Amino acid sequence: MPLSVYIGPTLPSANRPAADTVTYLPPASAGDMLALAKQPPHRVLLIDGIFEAARAPWHKEILVLLAEGFDVWGAASLGALRAAELHRFGMRPEGAIAHAYAAGRIIGDDEVAVAHAPSALGHRALSLAQVDVRRTLAAALRDRVLTGDEARRLRTASHAIFFKNRTIPGLIAAAAELLPDRAERFAAWLPTGFVSQKALDAQGAIAAALATPFTPCRREPPPETLFLKRLRDERP
Repeated sequence: MPLSVYIGPTLPSANRPAADTVTYLPPASAGDMLALAKQPPHRVLLIDGIFEAARAPWHKEILVLLAEGFDVWGAASLGALRAAELHRFGMRPEGAIAHAYAAGRIIGDDEVAVAHAPSALGHRALSLAQVDVRRTLAAALRDRVLTGDEARRLRTASHAIFFKNRTIPGLIAAAAELLPDRAERFAAWLPTGFVSQKALDAQGAIAAALATPFTPCRREPPPETLFLKRLRDERP
């Protein structure tokens, strides 16, 4: 069963599961998923999407795929957001981040947004997602590198940083300012202690999507609005 995966900075190509049936596509922008409707129904996994340099994937183009019998999953990044928004219409949230969005435990696209390099450089992540900071601080608490109060203070400071400027050096600098007695220990622990929940969710979602049987299920199509028609016309 074919699997199309839109992915970029969340998981480097070297860490992506290999399979004859999977096609890895670059981060989706508006119209990319709609163009898939020209293919026979299959499973689609949205992980990464463009949201600033180009228009982000539209909700309605995902609804078009669902109406055509595609099985659309979302995980880890923009895909987690879209799946949380559309799970009542048939899109499947996969992984801890998608379920946290669906349950309202986290809100806002700044939780998963990162700056990244262009396609020529493999869309390499250049900043940290706040969900990864959260997961890492939870690990620091578990390893007794930080106390609960210290982890909460550092998490709040990280969340206040603009997503493009949220980096490992920035996190260490915040620790030095807020937790001077712990900063050196935290900085020494961080290179091996850092945990990317986004990467874990992406790997898990790809593995689950490959392992789960596919059955086409057609749903009610969305209204054919002028804007949807224009998006179709952009991809003849």
